Amino acid sequence: MQQRTRSKIALVFSALVFIAIGIGVFIGARRFIADSRLVAHTHEVISRIDEIQAMVLDAESAERGYLLTGSQAYLVDYQMSIERLPLLLASLSRSIAENAEQRQNVRKLDELVHRRLGQIQHVVNIYDGQGLEAARSAINQNAFRTTSAIREQVRAMVREEQELLVERAASSRRSADLLLGLAFAGIPFGLAVVASVYGILLSELRRRSRAERRAASASLQLSGNLEQLQRSSADLQTLGRYTGLLQSCANPEEALEISARTLEALLPEIAGSVYLLRASNDRAENIVSWGLPLVETTTFLPPSDCWAIRRGQPHVIDDLHNDASCPHIARPDQGQSVATACIPMSAQGVQIGFLFLCGAGPGPLPRLAVAESAMEQLSLALSNLRLRESLRLQSIRDPLTGLYNRRYLEESLAREIARCGRRNFPLSVLMLDVDHFKQFNDTHGHAGGDALLAAIGHLLSSRLRGEDIACRYGGEEFTVILPESDSISAMRHAEELRLALSQMSVPFAGKVLPPITASLGVATYPLDGVVGLTLLRKADAALYRAKRSGRNRVLQFDASLDGAG
Repeated sequence: MQQRTRSKIALVFSALVFIAIGIGVFIGARRFIADSRLVAHTHEVISRIDEIQAMVLDAESAERGYLLTGSQAYLVDYQMSIERLPLLLASLSRSIAENAEQRQNVRKLDELVHRRLGQIQHVVNIYDGQGLEAARSAINQNAFRTTSAIREQVRAMVREEQELLVERAASSRRSADLLLGLAFAGIPFGLAVVASVYGILLSELRRRSRAERRAASASLQLSGNLEQLQRSSADLQTLGRYTGLLQSCANPEEALEISARTLEALLPEIAGSVYLLRASNDRAENIVSWGLPLVETTTFLPPSDCWAIRRGQPHVIDDLHNDASCPHIARPDQGQSVATACIPMSAQGVQIGFLFLCGAGPGPLPRLAVAESAMEQLSLALSNLRLRESLRLQSIRDPLTGLYNRRYLEESLAREIARCGRRNFPLSVLMLDVDHFKQFNDTHGHAGGDALLAAIGHLLSSRLRGEDIACRYGGEEFTVILPESDSISAMRHAEELRLALSQMSVPFAGKVLPPITASLGVATYPLDGVVGLTLLRKADAALYRAKRSGRNRVLQFDASLDGAG
């Protein structure tokens, strides 16, 4: 009776040990998931801060465009910015509601943004009532200081969120370490308990056969649980490291390459491919593959050829000979059993692509839950990378012409002047203005004028060298930076552009717009100045002399004629 009691106590104790280990793993997993959500939330907050800054820049661009052209289309863009900015600020406030320091930063950012919008509206009102010169006089240093304050505030908030991101990533790693520690601490302790139970059961001579069977059964079950626990812990650690790497990827190619290596390690007996949908959503393309597939699958396919994309859920085939497979999968040889799985990838309700897996059948394929978890992380990472790239392009690109905007021009000009100065190379700046654009706009409407400006942007992009930088300066005025080009080379480039513009054919509304001419001014570093703003001012002075001289020509800055200091 005493031995039986001891056996029961030992069995109950072993069960409590594994329950404790299971609870520890469950708590650690919940902490890991919570940390991952906090990391994703931090990325979302940073994205919203960047979007607010981009919206303020759009409002400033719309103001400059309206002052230079008088086009009401810029006011529409400005009004859209005014309407969206409060919503974005409110959304940001909700996102950081639990962070007292960031709440103060948001209130300060809100004040700065509304102050800047008030300054813009004040200048627009003056322009509407008194004209361009009065509006230019109204633009003062307060506006620039407010813009700089907004930029510094955004940097401070992003820096705060990045510090939070580092802390949360560290917490995520600690959660993974906790799970690993539970696994390695529980395994020897559990084995010791099993050995004790086995010894007690063997000591019961009158119940030897039943004890042996019970011990064998318990040992088998415990070994399976330990193996499963160890494998789960290893998978969680691998997925945790994989998530951290995805968050640090600079582009989708890196994310896909890391995903391929991770899935190849997690599913060693299974071959796979990741298909991504094109931007038009009309075709999916095999971007990355690993392993030796037992069946062929097409490289390009319409989305309708994959059941996973059609249904929005995994499509698992235990044996291709006995089930309805996707049309993009070839039939295996007779007598060969192949199992497949197509797992859809989506983020924020948008289809991104799918994961194709195949291995020896009959299935189902093992550890599909691990693959699904990896695809969820990859989908979120790809969505964040695309959003980040979209926001970056919006902040430096003019949406109509596709050229860089004035903000990027000023940053790039300072950088290129410094680079050319270090290497004793020249640098030239071209200022280009369409002749009689207001008359053209009045004749063909704003839509026709937009079509012309877009065509000019395409021509500049196609006719310049790879190192040249073409920007829309404002309205119908464009600026081109020509690194390592002296005045002679710059004049030749400008003349080629002037001739190409006069020969340009622009289709619009079923007809071809009439030809246009352009005037260009050239200034060269260091001959005409060593500061970017000075070069721009002198190139602009040469441009206006070209206009006063009859238009449709290229002129180099001349201090005796232009007088720009």
